[in-house]
This record gives sequence, structure tokens and C-alpha cells, in this order.
Amino acid sequence: MQRRSPPRYSLHAAAMVAALALAAAWADTLAPDTSAWKCEQCPFLDGYDASLEAGALYTDGANFSFGRYTGIDRSTVYVDASASGQYRSADGVDARYELENLGLPSREGSVSVGQEGRYDLTVGYDGQPTRLFETGATPFLGGGSGNLTLPANWVASGGTAGMSALAASLTPLKLEYDRRTASLLASYFASSAWTFHAGFSHQEKDGTDFGSGSFLTQAMQLPQPIDYVTDSLEAGAAWSDRHASFRLIYTGSWFKDNTDSLTFANPYLPLVPGATEGRLALPPDNNLQQVAVAGNLSSSWWASSLTYAASYGTLRQDAAFLPYSTLAGATVPTPGSLDGDVRLLHYSLGLASHPVTTRLSARADLSYDGRDDRTTPLTLGYVLTDTFPGPNGMTPRYSEDRTRLEGSADYLLLRWLRVGIGGTYLDTYYPPSWGVISHTRDDESWGRATFGPLAGVTVTLKGGDASRTNSGFNPVALLPEENPLIYQFNYAPRDRVFYTLTGSWSATAQLTWSVEGFFADDDYRLSQLGLSSVHQRRGSSTLSWAPSESLSAYIDGGYQRLYMLQAGFTGALTVPWLVSNAERFWSLGAGGEWAMARRWTLALDYVHAPSYGDTGTQVLGLSQPFPENWSRLDSARLDLRYKWTPALQMHLRYIHEKYASSDWALDNVGPDTIANLLAFGVLPYSRNVNLVGLTVRYQFGVESPASTP
Repeated sequence: MQRRSPPRYSLHAAAMVAALALAAAWADTLAPDTSAWKCEQCPFLDGYDASLEAGALYTDGANFSFGRYTGIDRSTVYVDASASGQYRSADGVDARYELENLGLPSREGSVSVGQEGRYDLTVGYDGQPTRLFETGATPFLGGGSGNLTLPANWVASGGTAGMSALAASLTPLKLEYDRRTASLLASYFASSAWTFHAGFSHQEKDGTDFGSGSFLTQAMQLPQPIDYVTDSLEAGAAWSDRHASFRLIYTGSWFKDNTDSLTFANPYLPLVPGATEGRLALPPDNNLQQVAVAGNLSSSWWASSLTYAASYGTLRQDAAFLPYSTLAGATVPTPGSLDGDVRLLHYSLGLASHPVTTRLSARADLSYDGRDDRTTPLTLGYVLTDTFPGPNGMTPRYSEDRTRLEGSADYLLLRWLRVGIGGTYLDTYYPPSWGVISHTRDDESWGRATFGPLAGVTVTLKGGDASRTNSGFNPVALLPEENPLIYQFNYAPRDRVFYTLTGSWSATAQLTWSVEGFFADDDYRLSQLGLSSVHQRRGSSTLSWAPSESLSAYIDGGYQRLYMLQAGFTGALTVPWLVSNAERFWSLGAGGEWAMARRWTLALDYVHAPSYGDTGTQVLGLSQPFPENWSRLDSARLDLRYKWTPALQMHLRYIHEKYASSDWALDNVGPDTIANLLAFGVLPYSRNVNLVGLTVRYQFGVESPASTP
């Protein structure tokens, strides 16, 4: 019998198996011992890990301008402390906390406990200070309350110059408020597909803000109290799998203002007998209730994804009306409240797909927003400046129906060229009861091209135009005292042309350069008065360099210019006037980070940002420019870190910030500078601050460097 030789592929397979076995055996003899290796990307912690950073901040020259949102608003020493940590057991139970800025009014933090795949519970707190001005003064007493009075020896006058007791009656005034929010959020993971959640937040906001009042042509700035409480609740359920998702959410929000009105004494001589007091309504209590659904469906057919959303909500406001007048015998209008009732409806559909070919991507979005104002219209009499009866007027209605359609398509024409087109269509209809305008229409279209002619180079150019038209303006339907020649809000016909340019160049693996530019012109060709045109120009560029893992640097710059032109007049028999406003903003920044040695890291940043604003008027062809407004910011920051031990780190930071500004509306305007304005006399923002901070950070636990073999 003839012997048959084995197939060649069998010999090749046997040889390959033998070679792999020999390679594996050889690799085993050279393989390192990985038992002591630390996994930097492992997602699960087993044990606890925590860090604590504590120290002090010292500031010289800090004021409200510097500490507007941090609360670092005076020259003193602040505690600088933060902490974070996490614990996780083998069965997935974990606890986490994150605490920051503990020594400042801007402190915030959260604490969470839960079990992976089962439940999660988080308690949070967020503090937000807002510092406005500390350089003002006022003669009004009772700041922060709802009743502002004047000193017993006050001398009223027809103008501020005749208020002989003003200088002696002025007391320092700080305009500031704080917002504090506490929240509780819970989630329950019923299965891999179902999740239930609920959250509650309680927010308090209190302090003093800018307010103003008037008696005909005599005006005054008032310290307006802020004493708000907002409670919010959200609860819902979510379901998802590989191809679809669904969410059902309820949202409720209840706002309460603990001060319903601001009553203030008249510092001027009364224009009519008895007009010695004024009153302003403050934000009324209100609430929102809303139910929403949302989700998506995905399909392999043309790689499509459909998103959907719908919601229905109600806005209610039933605060009592204030009396018509502060004069004795004034009565509350009937009915005694607005009984505001507004219904909100929203739905939207979105489709994204790669039809026909993966080179083509398309997206379309359709949305509808309806606002149905069911508030019963009221006919009320006007009382001008709390003194002179005016004509009757009907409370306005705020219903509208807005339909928006947006679409875009991009096609990869060549390996280095992608082109796209898109547009937006927006129709807004207003109720017949309003009557000023029945509807507006906004159209926008654009084209886009992205070039990549060279490796590492990408340039995108986009350009388009837009227009807004309306059904025609009916001045008879305007509220009393409104100028019939000014188109309100977003109703004015407008033509727009815009272009954008973005580009980036990765010259090497270490050096990148990016640029961005924007150009837009808005023209209101049919507006006789009000805004006539707006021109915007913007450009910026950034150069980044990272020659090694231990060194990186950048330099960036930007410029923006805004120009606006508007026309107006003070009465039917007066000469029209023009106002032009031009604002220019510059910025230049540079910085970098350098790991100088194994223990030392240094970071430096510098910013120079000047801005200028020019306002001019023309009356009877004569130019009457205002003084130029300007501001200038110079900021330098240094961060130095030293690793004393693997777990112990020292952090030194230094900030020098100088800011100066000039504003003709505030410069040299004291309480009695303007005859018919009793002002606060606040000064434009300025600061010259040096801040030094020194903290020590210690990390401990199973993830601590000190615990690593």
C-alpha cells in the first residue's frame, strides 16, 4: 500500500504550535513578578482612600470686586481647607465625600453612600456669595427690610442740592447677597434596565440688591431686600436596553418671597399733597408643576437614532395685589389677586442617521413649545408714579405657539474635504387678544466646509444668513404710554449675515496651534426707532507646546468688537437723535507647568485683558460723545508644589491681581451730584490684591502613595 505524505498545512500547524509553546516557555522564564504592581486604571477600590488639605490664605487689598463669587472680600486670614475620601467593601457597599472651600462662604460639599448596582444616596450643600458694591452710602434707614424711612431731622427739597441733612444722614451701604442650597438625591437600581430616582433641594437667598423708585421725574436708588426661599422636587423612573431608553420625570418648584413689597419715604418735596411715601411690589410667590417623558430608539438600519421628548406643566401665581396707592383710603383692586395660570406644553423629535452611505450624515429636529396664558384679563387703572391717575389698561396675555424645524447634512466628499448644509425655520404665533403682532418668522441657512489638506491641519469655514419677518405692527393694541415706533423684544424684522472660521495645526507631536474667528452683521432695516444695527467681530488664537511630560507651555490671545446703533426721540415734536456704542475687548495670556525635579512642580499663568467702550450721540447733526469707559485686568498666578513624602505634599500659591475701571455713569457721581437722582455714590470696580496661600495635603488609605510597596 502506498504511503501518503501528511498534508503540508498539517506540518505548518504543528510547527506553529511547537513554536508558540517554546515561546511561551521562554516568556515564562523572563516574565516579571506582577503581584506587587499597582493598577492605575482599576475601577474598583477595596478599602478606603482619603486626602485632607488644610492651611491658610492671606489677602492684602481684597474687596468686593475681588471676592464677588468667593467671599474673599477683605484683607485678613482665611482658613483654606478641603477633604475627600472613599470607602468600598468587597460586596460593593461604598461611601464617598467631597468637601471644598470649607473656610469660605463659597464652601460646597457632598456625602454619598450606596451599594453598586443597588442604591445610592447623596446629601449636598452649595454656598454662593455675590458681592456687588461696598462703596455706597444712603440716608434710608431699615435697609434689608421692607420699609425704608428717613432720619427724623430730614429736610426735603425739590433737588438733591437742597437736602441740607443729606451729608450728615449718609450711612455706609453694602450691596451683597448669599445663596445657600441643601439637597438630597436618592437612586434605586431595581434591575439592569430600571432605575428610580428622587431629589429635593432647599435654597435660601438673602441680602440687599440694587433697587430704585421715583416720583414722576424725581428718582432715588433704594436698598432692595432679598429674602427668597425656593424648594424643588424631582422624581422619576428610567428604563433602558441596548436599543431604546425611556424616562418619566415629575418636577415641582415652589418660590416664596418673604418680603412682598418695599415701602420707602419720599426724600423730595411732594409734587402733590400727601405724596410722602412710595411702594414697589417685589417678586411674588409662584410655583411650577411639570411632568415630562423622554427617550431614544436606535436602529442598525442606516445607523439611525430617534430621540423624543414631551412635557406638560403649569405656572401659578396668586399673590395679593398691593393697594393702588399709599395714600390713606386707597383700596385693593377687585379681585384681590391676579390668579395667574399659565400652561406649558413641549414636544420634540430628533432623527440622526447615515442614509445610503457612511459618508453621509444627516440630522433633523422638530419641536413645539406652547404657552397658554389662562389668566383672566383684568382692566386696571394706571396711577403714574403713585400720584397721577392715568388711563385704564388691560393686563397683557403671554400666550404663544412656537414651532421650530432644524436640519443639517454633512458629506465626506474627499478624504480631506467634508461639506455640509443646514438651516432653521422658526414660526411664532401670538394670541388675537394681544393684537400688537400676530406672528413672527425666523429663517436661517448656512453652509460649511472642513478641509484637511495636510496631515495635522484642519480648517472649518461656515457662513450663512438669516432673516426675521413679522405680520405687521398694530400700534393701537399697545399698552398705554408705550412708544408706537419701537418694535419690542424679538419682534423687529432683522437681516443677519454671519461667518465663522476655526482651524488647528499640529505642527509636531509637541506643538499645536489653533485659531477661531467670528463675523456677524445684524440690520433692522424697518425699525424707525430703537436698535438699527449690530456688528460683531471676534478672533482668538492659542499656541501650545509640550516638549516632554515634565514641561508644557501655552500662549493665547483674543479680540472682540461690538458695535450698536440706535435711534430715538423724546416726543412727537422733538428732533430724533442717534446713539452709537462701540466696545472692544482684548486678552493676552501665557503660562506653563514644569516638573523641575522629582519632588517639585511649578505652574505659572499671566493674563492681561484691557477693554474700552465709547458711546456717542448725535442731535441735529452735532456730535456729543460721552467719556470713554475702560477697564484693565492684570493677573499673575504662581503654584508651587513640593512632595515631602509620597503621601505628604505642600502647596504654595501666590496671586497678584490688579484691576482698574472707569465708568462715566459712576465716576464722580455722589449722592447729590445729579439734581433729580438721590444716588448711592458707588465707585467703579477696582482692586490691587496680593493673595498668599499655604496648605499641606496628606493622603492615606489603600490608594495612598505611602501604602504602595
